Amino acid sequence: MRTMHNHRVRLGALGLGLSAILLMAFPLARPFFRLDVFAPEETIAAASPAFASAVWVFAHYLATLGFVLLLGGMLALYAIHEGREAEPRAFRGLVWGIMGVALVMPALGVEVFAMPVIGKLHLAGATGLVPAIPLTYAGPMTVVLLLGLVFLAVGALNFTVAIRRSRLLPVWAAFVFAIGLALWLPLLPKLVRIIDGFLIGLGGIRLAWGLWRRV
Repeated sequence: MRTMHNHRVRLGALGLGLSAILLMAFPLARPFFRLDVFAPEETIAAASPAFASAVWVFAHYLATLGFVLLLGGMLALYAIHEGREAEPRAFRGLVWGIMGVALVMPALGVEVFAMPVIGKLHLAGATGLVPAIPLTYAGPMTVVLLLGLVFLAVGALNFTVAIRRSRLLPVWAAFVFAIGLALWLPLLPKLVRIIDGFLIGLGGIRLAWGLWRRV
């Protein structure tokens, strides 16, 4: 029975490591453009070639898969604290983290499925698409995304506290990973996004390796 549990933790560790790699690769692959919701005509003109590109879709598929795999990683982080003093804190990390991923995913769905259509239509000469920029990026989608990132940050910080108490994994890696998830914001400049991806990769891969070796 314990062997089965260890296999599941290792599977979660693999998911966490792959998630960290994919989220680190996302800003390196994603095309960037100047986003200004107060100048939607200029923004849609600059953004449409990026929206319509295969690289845009590929990069956002990477991010989507990264967040899906993160769920397995969080389950593994909780599993190694099960039955220990830090279990309640790890459980809060798991619950907040799952809610965070659930709220981030709709925004990724818009970026993967809706924005490429808008970009292709604009490049084909369709009119009346300009309002889509402020309605999307200054609307409910961004509010839900920000809420999801807050939930992710709370979950990651709870895991950090649990790891600090248990000393089962490197505390620094948990802290770096938490900071990276908290700052995963598409509206930030390219350089900041790349640095943020590096933090997610550094912390997440180290946590995944610690999980793998722990069992």
